[in-house]
Amino acid sequence: MMRTRTLGRSGISVGEIGLGTWGISGEGYGSSEEITARATLRAAIDAGGSFIETADSYREGEMLSWIGDLRRDVGPEKVFVSVRVGVDRDAKHPVPRKDFSAAYLTMACERALKLLGTDALDALVLHNPSQKTLTRDEAWDALTELKTAGKVRLIGVSIGSEEVGRAALARGTDLMVLPYNLFLPSLLHHLSAEISGAGVGIVARSPLAYGLLADGWSGARRFADDDHRLYRWTPKDLTQRMKQRDTLRQSMVLPPITSLREAALRYVLANGLVSVVTPGARTPDQATENVRAVEREPMLPESLLGHVGRILDTAGIER
Repeated sequence: MMRTRTLGRSGISVGEIGLGTWGISGEGYGSSEEITARATLRAAIDAGGSFIETADSYREGEMLSWIGDLRRDVGPEKVFVSVRVGVDRDAKHPVPRKDFSAAYLTMACERALKLLGTDALDALVLHNPSQKTLTRDEAWDALTELKTAGKVRLIGVSIGSEEVGRAALARGTDLMVLPYNLFLPSLLHHLSAEISGAGVGIVARSPLAYGLLADGWSGARRFADDDHRLYRWTPKDLTQRMKQRDTLRQSMVLPPITSLREAALRYVLANGLVSVVTPGARTPDQATENVRAVEREPMLPESLLGHVGRILDTAGIER
């Protein structure tokens, strides 16, 4: 049975391994078949997970409909859905744009409620707003009003910088979604004292660094035109990352840890501030593999735990 953790001060318990849904949306990693996406969602829940991290913009809302079907199939009490909002993908705009106006956020909430088939969202999260957006009252007041009205249980912010993180903490956010992995430990580490004091629930996304830490790539890997990773890294950046990955593998994949994927997920969950980690999965087998990777305790053996900082330093990773 999967272990559970609480989402900060909310007291709400969720399985410690969740599922990020960008990979199965067919938007960031190449096309995805609906039947595979639905099966992957179900596999994550069947493996004991409960937390699904998604966005209302994925497949223009279709992902929420699939998750809504899942909730009806397995029972809504078994699925906790965190919905990121604030990216407007209306067809009248040539490219997606950020919109954190009260009108848009309220509309997005109502739409998500309808697509999920529920009266109240588990969590509504601002999708990577700027510090300026959080400093102004409009967006946060809109979320607060939705929570007060009973349409949302928890409200939160997805962040990518310390400045935005501190602005979210100043607002009293319930949840904070942030990237945390062996390549990018610094954001959570630099905010850790403030997060601990505030009792915020931490959703750790991108624990496998967009697949780099899944341990399956060779130097000959080439990405398709519709894969965001083709544009995320220059060839030089990717070469450097793969050298760092080799250092991590050599130092961390030691008995009882059997793969870099396992080491990466265990590293994230070894941090007591993390409430849930949401690795992506493209197939049902990958969703199940993510769960099986952390079945044993402790997360990291004592022989390794005290040396992780030195390993990151050796690899040239800021922490």
